[in-house]
Amino acid sequence: MSGFMNKVLILIIVLLSSSIIISMKQEEQQIPDTIRDEILSSMDSMHMHVSSFEQSVNQHSNPKILRNQFSQLRESYKQFEWFLGHIEPESVQLINGPPLPRLDESVPSIMEIEPEGLQVMEEILNEDAIDYPALTYNIQKLKQHIIDAKSMIQSIALSDRIILEAVRNNIIRIGTLGITGFDTPGFSDALKESAISWESAGKALRYYIPLFQRTSKIQSDSLEYLLRKGRNMLSASRSFDAFDRWGFTKDYVNPVYALIGSLHMHSGIEINIEVSRKNRIIRYEAPTLYHTSAYDPYGYARNKYERPSQSKIDLGSMLFRSTELSKSGSMSCASCHDPQRAFMDGHVKSPGSVPHSFTDRNTPGLLNVALSPRYFHDSRTTFLEEQIEHVVSSSIEFNTDYFEISQRLSQDVRILEAFKSAYPSESGPINATTISSALSTYIRSLVSFETPIDSVLRGEKSALLTGKTLQKVKNGFNLFMGKAACGTCHFPPTFSGLVPPHFTDMESEVLGVPTHPTSKKIDPDLGKGGIYKYKSPIYAHAFKTPGLRNISITAPFMHNGAYRTLQEVMDFYNRGGGIGLGIDVPNQTLPSEKLNLTKQEIAEIIAFMNALVEKRKY
Repeated sequence: MSGFMNKVLILIIVLLSSSIIISMKQEEQQIPDTIRDEILSSMDSMHMHVSSFEQSVNQHSNPKILRNQFSQLRESYKQFEWFLGHIEPESVQLINGPPLPRLDESVPSIMEIEPEGLQVMEEILNEDAIDYPALTYNIQKLKQHIIDAKSMIQSIALSDRIILEAVRNNIIRIGTLGITGFDTPGFSDALKESAISWESAGKALRYYIPLFQRTSKIQSDSLEYLLRKGRNMLSASRSFDAFDRWGFTKDYVNPVYALIGSLHMHSGIEINIEVSRKNRIIRYEAPTLYHTSAYDPYGYARNKYERPSQSKIDLGSMLFRSTELSKSGSMSCASCHDPQRAFMDGHVKSPGSVPHSFTDRNTPGLLNVALSPRYFHDSRTTFLEEQIEHVVSSSIEFNTDYFEISQRLSQDVRILEAFKSAYPSESGPINATTISSALSTYIRSLVSFETPIDSVLRGEKSALLTGKTLQKVKNGFNLFMGKAACGTCHFPPTFSGLVPPHFTDMESEVLGVPTHPTSKKIDPDLGKGGIYKYKSPIYAHAFKTPGLRNISITAPFMHNGAYRTLQEVMDFYNRGGGIGLGIDVPNQTLPSEKLNLTKQEIAEIIAFMNALVEKRKY
C-alpha cells in the first residue's frame, strides 16, 4: 500500500511540476505579444504627435512652439526605436536617418535619394526662416513611414529571442550613437532621448525578470540595479558637453550588455546562431564589444563558409612577406604594410614596384581591416579578396596576375608543401583561389581589441592607464564622443566609419582635405565620386572614414598623407574642415562650424588616441 501511495505522490508531484512549467512557459510565450501591443501603442502615440505638429505647422505657429512640439515628437519616437531599429533598420533610416543625400545602390543607374525624416525636419526648424512647405512635405512622408512600419510589426513572427536581441542591440545604439548626439545634432537633446530609449527597452526587459531570477538571481538583481542607475545618469545630466561618457560606457553600457547576454544564453531561450546560418559580424556570445571575441572577421567574407586554420594563417603570413608575388620580385605586401608600423609604411604615398613610381594614395593600415564591408579609400570593392586582386593587377604595385604568381610559387618546395597542407583537397593547390584565400585568412587574423582603453572599458586594469594619464585619456574620450563630435564619424568601438549597431554600413565623408596643410585648394582626388558606381556630385572628394586604432604610429594622415602630426589633423577639424580653411566645398559632410576646442582639450583628445595602440606584436 505504501508503495502505491508513493507512486501516487510522485505522480501528483510530476503533474504539479508540469503544470507549473507549462504555466510559466505560457506566461513567457505571451510576453512577445504584450510587448508588440505596447510598441504599436507607442507608434500610435507618435502618429498623434505628428498630426498635432502638422496642425501647428499649417497654422505657421511660433517657432518656439514648433520646436517644443517637435522635441515631444522625437521623444515619442524614442519610445520604440529600440525595437524598430533591430527589426527594420531601413524604417529607422527613413524616419530618423542622417540629413544627407545618398545613392540607391539597388539600381544599376546613378539615382540619388534625398534625405527625409526627423533629422531633416530638425535642420529646417533650426533655420532662421522656417521653410513650412518643406516641413509639411516631410511630415506627410513621416506619417506614411510610421503606418508602413506599424503594418510590418503587426505581421512579423515575434519571439523572446528577437526581443532580447533587440534590447541588447539598443544598448549598443545608445553607447555608440545616442550619447554622441549622432541622430539629433541640432537640438542637443541626445542625453534626454537616450534616457527615454534606455528606459523603454528596459521596460520590455523587465518582463523577463522572473525568468532571469530563476536563471541567476545575482545577475538578475545586478541587471535591474544597473538599468536603473544608467537611466538616472542619463536623466540627471544637464550638460551635453560635461556628460561622463567614459564612466557611462564602463559602468553601465558594457556591464548591462554583458549581463543581458549572459542571462539570455543561460535562460534556455535560443540565440541567433542556433536558429540562423546568416553571417553576422557581431558574435552575440561576447561579453562586450570591446572584446576581440566580439567580432567575426569572416562576417564580410566573399566565401561565407570558409573558416581559418593555422596552416592557412601561416601560409598567408609567408605569402604576405614574399616578394615572389610581384613581377619585379622586389615588392611584397609587407613593403607597404609593415607589421612593425601597424601595417603601414610611414610614407606619404608608397614607392611602387616600378622605379620612380608611387601609389596614388596614402597606404592604409591592416589591423582590423577585415571589419569592413568596403575596401580602398574610395570604397571601390566589397570584399577583401577583391582588394587583393586589385593589388596583384596594379601596374604600380605587383603588376602581374595569379597565373604567373602560381607558376613562380610552384618552384619553391617549401611554399608548395605549405599550400598542400593548407588546402589538401585541391588537386593543384596553388591557384588564384588558394592564393587569395591564404592572404585573406592571414589579414583576417589581424583583428584585435587589446589596447589599454579596451582593457579599462571592459572592467579590467591596465598598467599603462593609471593616475593622471588615465584622467587625460578619460577626458579625451569624453571630448571625442561629445564636444569634438569625432565619435559621430569614427564610431566606437572600431573608431572607424563602421556604423553601429548593425555594422553593415561603412561611411564615407567629404572633409575638404587640402593638397597640403597651408593650401587653400582641395586635393583634386575625387575619391568615391571618381568610381563609376558612385559617380555623383554628392560623393565628390568623399573618402572612407578610417579606423583610429594605432593612429599614433601610422602617420602621415588623410588619404593623401597631407598631415604629418595629429596636432595638424586636430587643427584641421577644429577649424571646420575644408570650408573652415576657406576652401569651397559645397558638398562637405563634415560640419563647417568651428569646434572651439582649447589647446588642453586637443591635447587630451590626442592622449586618448595615443592610448589606442595594440599591445599585440606582429
